[in-house]
Amino acid sequence: MGFISRLTTAGLLALAASGGYRLLNNRNPQKLTALSNASRQPAPIEYEYFSPGDDLERIDITELRAAARRLHGLWVPLNVAMYAFTDRAIAQVLVEDADAGTAIRIYRDGEQYEAEERDAERYGRASVASMFRGHDNIHVRVKPASRMDLMHLKCWSDGQVLRGGSANWSPAGLKRQDNDVHFTTDPQEVQEFNRDFEQMWDRSTNVRVQ
Repeated sequence: MGFISRLTTAGLLALAASGGYRLLNNRNPQKLTALSNASRQPAPIEYEYFSPGDDLERIDITELRAAARRLHGLWVPLNVAMYAFTDRAIAQVLVEDADAGTAIRIYRDGEQYEAEERDAERYGRASVASMFRGHDNIHVRVKPASRMDLMHLKCWSDGQVLRGGSANWSPAGLKRQDNDVHFTTDPQEVQEFNRDFEQMWDRSTNVRVQ
């Protein structure tokens, strides 16, 4: 059974209660930088945040920058599976990380991707996907559009930390809606997501955007 079908907030809290995770207060600002030292932690750790009380955009940006530092000089990509992606601040961080040497692979749902591209054209603005053009370290593949078979994940991993939760990368999803993000350093969860990601990434039916 894959990471997404097994990982639930209730399950994580049960693990925490049994000693499987070390949970910290979700308003503790010090935990924003703790994951950058994840490889030195003696046991897996897990953090949970909730919008609109927490600014999930700021948290994702902080952790993405920490992930880029961990990946510096390594032949390991940052794997991103994101259903909705219209947040330009996060897109800009990915561009900067890619230009600094981080390989980034972004997997999108086809229906959502096409809708975002249409909206960008309709309103005369650049889409997030267009921000990635010309940046060789960013690779984008799209699952063919289907209302019956969505790619609905909202996760990323650098091989040491896994981000999951309900929040899409949109300004509303990260700041105004009732959503959550969680981060874990549990090796099994990280490996299961990245194994599932490789299977999605290698589908012969994918559309290769860049």
